[in-house]
Amino acid sequence: MIKRPSEEWLFEDIQKVFGIKRIKRHTVLMEWLNVPDAKPLTALMVRLQLKLEDYVETWNEDELKMMFIAPLLSEIDFNNAPHYKVFTQRLFTLQTDTVESTGKVEWMVSTGQQTPQHPFFFLHEYKPEKNSGNDPLGQLLIAMVHTQSLNEDVNQTLYGCYNIGRLWFFVILAGKEYSVSRAYDSTQTDDLTDIVAILEKVKAYIHQILGLPAV
Repeated sequence: MIKRPSEEWLFEDIQKVFGIKRIKRHTVLMEWLNVPDAKPLTALMVRLQLKLEDYVETWNEDELKMMFIAPLLSEIDFNNAPHYKVFTQRLFTLQTDTVESTGKVEWMVSTGQQTPQHPFFFLHEYKPEKNSGNDPLGQLLIAMVHTQSLNEDVNQTLYGCYNIGRLWFFVILAGKEYSVSRAYDSTQTDDLTDIVAILEKVKAYIHQILGLPAV
């Protein structure tokens, strides 16, 4: 029996233990990242970007989260009661015949009101640029593998991203395959425009899955 907290998982260990395989430029990921009609940044997003440029090298984890990531995500708005909402710092326990792992999911979009029922999208690791520590991809993947084990349809694609300072990495898990995007630099206007469009696209995917009106 492997007993390990979520923050100690490495992506290589997850590949070995759970039999998942990393695919470069997975077709599902490439489709998600394809945002040719991305809209210009709002005035608030431009202000957030300017603040990020000034402080990203000195912010700690909470400052990065509160001063940039949280207001950016709030502008996109992943809350649509009673259909889905944002959950933060939620405890999960992965229990199989061979693995036991407990940890917290930093931020997720899921059905449910008081407790997450059917997660769709995960954001993990708001790490500062210096001394990031641990393996942010491993921590994201273990949460996604846990959710996949609970889903009736294990082949349903799960979407996620992790953040290290100014850099955003987008991840999909589809069946036994996962894929990771290039680094998107949120201090660069073109990249931040794409980041916002990619986040809005996963919101559109959630509406499709739940049969809600398009956004």
